Amino acid sequence: MSVQDAPLEQRRRQLSRRPVAATVLLIAVALFAYLYFPIPAPNVAAPTPDNCVELHLYSNGYHSDIGAPAAIFPENHPLRRLYPDAESFLIGWGDQAFYYSDGTDLWLGLDALIPPSPSVLHVAYNAGPSSAYLGPNDDLAIGVSHEGADRFVRYIDRALVLDGYGDDVIPTSTGKVIGRSSFLRTRGSFHLLNVCNQWMARALRAAGVDVNARAAWLAGPLIRQARRIGRTSCATLSSRSGDA
Repeated sequence: MSVQDAPLEQRRRQLSRRPVAATVLLIAVALFAYLYFPIPAPNVAAPTPDNCVELHLYSNGYHSDIGAPAAIFPENHPLRRLYPDAESFLIGWGDQAFYYSDGTDLWLGLDALIPPSPSVLHVAYNAGPSSAYLGPNDDLAIGVSHEGADRFVRYIDRALVLDGYGDDVIPTSTGKVIGRSSFLRTRGSFHLLNVCNQWMARALRAAGVDVNARAAWLAGPLIRQARRIGRTSCATLSSRSGDA
C-alpha cells in the first residue's frame, strides 16, 4: 500500500468501527445523489413564437399549483365537462386529508409523508382569480410547445380516476375556492419522495420544462428553478423574436 493510500485505508477502518456513523453517511450520500444527480432534459419540442402555449406556475413558497388554458384539453375532456365555462384551470395535487385541512396541523402533515396516503387533485376554474386561495403568491408564466401542452394533459389524465363509464371525474369534496373548485379522486400516493411540489415539477417536465422534480420539496425552490432555466411567457418569446 502506498503512502497516499494510507489515509484512505485509515478512514475506512475508522468507519468500520463505527457502523452507525457509516450507515448514516451512506444514506446521506445516497439521498444527495438521488436528489441532485443530473438527469436528461425532457425530450419535448421547445416553444417558439408560432408554437407556444402559456402555463402559469403559482407558488406561495410552500405549495404550488399550475394554471393551464382549458383549450388545451379536448372538448369532451372530463375537466371541461365539469366546468364547461372555464377559460383556464388551476390544478393542484396533494395528500387528501392534509389538503382538506387548513394546513396548520403539523401532525397531519407528518402523517401524510408516511405511505400509503391517498391523494386528490384540486381543480378550480379560471386560474388567475382562483389562485388567490393560496394567499400572497408568485405567478410565473411559462411558455411550452403544443407538444408539451399535449403531454401535460396526458400527465393529468394518468392521475385522474374516472367513473365506471370512463367518462366523468369523481369529486370527493368541494374545493378551497368556494363555488368554483372541487377535489377529485386520483391515482398515486403522497409520501416523502412524492409531495405536491414534486408532483407539480413532474407535470412541468412532462410539458418539456427542465426542472429537477426530485429536489422540489417546497414551492419556492421549484419556482426559482423554473426562473433559472430561462423559460418565459409566450408574449416575451414573441417580442424577442421581433427584436432579432
